[in-house]
Amino acid sequence: MVLFPWERMFDSPLWDWIQVEVTTRCNALCSYCPRTVYGKSWPERDLPLEIFKRLLPDLPRVRHVHLQGWGEPLLHPEFFQMARLARKAGCQVGTTTNGTLLDQELARGLVATGIDVVAFSLAGTGPKNDALRRGAPLGRVMAGILSLLQARSQARSRVPEIHIAYMLLGSALEELVSLPHILRGLPVGQVVVSTLDCVLDPSLEREVVGERTPGLLSCLDEVGKRLAAQGTLLHHHLGGKEGSSGPCTENVLRAVVVGADGEVTPCVYTNLDVPRAGQFRAGGEKPLERLSFGNLAQRSLRSIWEDQAYQAFRQSLLKGVPLGQCQGCPKLGRP
Repeated sequence: MVLFPWERMFDSPLWDWIQVEVTTRCNALCSYCPRTVYGKSWPERDLPLEIFKRLLPDLPRVRHVHLQGWGEPLLHPEFFQMARLARKAGCQVGTTTNGTLLDQELARGLVATGIDVVAFSLAGTGPKNDALRRGAPLGRVMAGILSLLQARSQARSRVPEIHIAYMLLGSALEELVSLPHILRGLPVGQVVVSTLDCVLDPSLEREVVGERTPGLLSCLDEVGKRLAAQGTLLHHHLGGKEGSSGPCTENVLRAVVVGADGEVTPCVYTNLDVPRAGQFRAGGEKPLERLSFGNLAQRSLRSIWEDQAYQAFRQSLLKGVPLGQCQGCPKLGRP
């Protein structure tokens, strides 16, 4: 079995991160989310704790475990236990939440797990956010942030660090400039700006933005400067501002995604498990099928990672000849 050079280095982490989809359920209906697009055909499931525990032998080789997928992770009844187990294994642990469930009791429980990072999702800073993210209005998200900060202060803890996961959409571009204002006075470590790369319905094409969007890069630069003055870093992949860690910004050579059913896939986009998955680009539909290399219920993560088929997949990206649904993916080839 042929392994990549870094995989032979016993003392170094084998994976930069593992993203674990603890649930596909959610209490919000974001217009651009696959769960909303696919409606009743969307499979709702929670990752069994016993399947999660199958990861534990491999976690010492992981830098970061991110407990989040296509659902709201705090809906999982055993989320806290998963976070504690990952922390006990020596990993940095994070999650991304819509923030609406974070009352004082839940916030105290989250802080008690020792989780390192909690990111809050936004798609605007005003009415556009509320329209795009139905069920997760800005006011409730900000209240969730304040609850977590209060719980952190009461516990005299430096963690979790607060991040913002900002989805930049065409219909809400004008709200980006207000981001420094709504975060003023809050100890937010980072804002990570993403764009809509997985377009699952033609009606969402208007939401796609990029470096060619007039004035966008200059706006991001200005917002970044204002945030930096407040002690918050802004990250984005537009215009070559940041380099990727490989041929794909999803870092599929050094990271994996575990679905809520235990399937091991290269990234969140190859983890979509719906009967009529289709990805719309430039007015056309491209089939988007789930790509799994094994299930944790049957095999260990290390065994799946070292499987010949999975190695061939990673080699195809290194050679610049991606296989299957990776062909033409906007996550490929970014500087």
